[in-house]
Amino acid sequence: MSKKKWKIEKLRYSKHLLKIANIILKNRLDNLLYFIDEYFKTNEIEPLHDVRIALRRVRYNMELFLVCYEKKLFMRLYNKIEKLQDLSGSVRDLDVFLENINSLKNENVPVSDQLEVKIREKRNLLQHEFEDELTKFIKSRTLKSFYKIIS
Repeated sequence: MSKKKWKIEKLRYSKHLLKIANIILKNRLDNLLYFIDEYFKTNEIEPLHDVRIALRRVRYNMELFLVCYEKKLFMRLYNKIEKLQDLSGSVRDLDVFLENINSLKNENVPVSDQLEVKIREKRNLLQHEFEDELTKFIKSRTLKSFYKIIS
């Protein structure tokens, strides 16, 4: 039997559930915006990781509360979060790849300098794309509209 994504059989809309959803999602979005701000201050790996974790928390908490919100606005926000999560994951994957290359170099394993340069170039391009999307996200009408609903 195929189940609908996110569908929790016995979960039904109620004012009480909406109140809980608003508290949780506001907290998760506030945390995300805090970590985005911290990331933009340094553009370092650790704050990027914090943003990735915050994105996951927002996204997966949103999945619990679809029943509480107007689907169109909800899905616009969800899709933006999902895109940011994917982009941050791509940047992080290249960070890990570079860490592995450095580890190999420390073990005196020959690694092409050209490979490392290409990975760094790709990472920088993805990082700029991610940062552009983060900037659009924090200024988006979708985020502002959703905040009005949950506040």
